[in-house]
Amino acid sequence: MDIRHIRYFLEITRQGSISKAAKVLQMTQPPLSAALKNLEEELGVKLLERTARGIVPTKAGELLLQKGSRLVDETDQLARELSRQGKGLSGTLHLAVILPFAWAYLPRVLARFRELSPHADVTLSDVEPGTVIEGIRSGALDVAIVATGAPDRLRTMYQDDVVIEPISKMSLSSVLPTRFREAPKPVALADLMNETWLLPAPNIRVPGITELLVDYWLANGLSLPRLKTVTSLQTTLPLVAADMGISIMPPEIQQIAKTTVVTRQLEPPLPPLHAVAMWSAQRGLTEVAATFAEVLLGPRAKGVRIRTGTDAP
Repeated sequence: MDIRHIRYFLEITRQGSISKAAKVLQMTQPPLSAALKNLEEELGVKLLERTARGIVPTKAGELLLQKGSRLVDETDQLARELSRQGKGLSGTLHLAVILPFAWAYLPRVLARFRELSPHADVTLSDVEPGTVIEGIRSGALDVAIVATGAPDRLRTMYQDDVVIEPISKMSLSSVLPTRFREAPKPVALADLMNETWLLPAPNIRVPGITELLVDYWLANGLSLPRLKTVTSLQTTLPLVAADMGISIMPPEIQQIAKTTVVTRQLEPPLPPLHAVAMWSAQRGLTEVAATFAEVLLGPRAKGVRIRTGTDAP
């Protein structure tokens, strides 16, 4: 059955007249009558009959009226969804974000993305740094946002199969228990070297904040302080609040932690963390992921490779 013929049939039943339906459909009466006849011959049943009240559906026509209306609605809905997805307005975005970018920048990026792609479904995960690369390579992740102190090193490590684009730089402040509430602003880094530093475990696959600090201490001739490994930055805050150590995070953390911890800029200041976006160079981006990349990166995302139907999933 041609979906156009079903549309014609539905309009004829709505108007009760072939001539009126032809005007609504902006076509002449003969081809409309021919389309109806072809539909009846294809189905082998009579769909409409003339009465004193005009043209009305037969029993078979009533069944087609009921199920055909649903079929046309579903077809129109499918067409709209396919059109939105083709324009990057819908679909699913599998996104991984390693803190602290999620605190400082992600909310406004997602708000802008939602304006452009209101029907897109976003799956957001906070994954271990070591699993990010495998997620990108396997296709489980469309885009990952990573905070690293060594973006050039990342590009060298994964230049063959991962696109790495800079997003922004994030300044770093010390995160201290409340006994430091009267500490000077900024606080001297040397005054904190006897504290226990709570930091994520070093990760050679995605060098992060711990590698940045260790490189900085060694480059400036400082002895390494006591280090205690934490699983993530989220779990660090309760430990700092309980005066079990100190840490380093973007200063925006103070807006979240409120009065439970103290943040202080450091003197001398630490090098910034670099937030970078990563995705597969082999697969490219889906339409919806490309829309997200445009929000995230601006004009630099215009030339990204869009995944086609022939690309591996």
